[in-house]
Amino acid sequence: MTDDDFQQLMNAREALVHKRLTLAHTIAAPGDIPENAIRAIVEVQQAIDVIDVAIEEELEQAELDKELEEGADNDD
Repeated sequence: MTDDDFQQLMNAREALVHKRLTLAHTIAAPGDIPENAIRAIVEVQQAIDVIDVAIEEELEQAELDKELEEGADNDD
């Protein structure tokens, strides 16, 4: 994965965190809590969780690639 791809994941996460905060403000407002806001915040949190897993996997893969590269350099 390129640095640009990784940055896209980070940007997507940031956008979703902002959306989650907006929904939280809607839910926290006085009055009845809109059902669609509750469903939406759950969906947004699930999307954040998916992106977090993708970021973690990419970081792990980058570390493995680095270790393999270092191992190959030591074999030379």
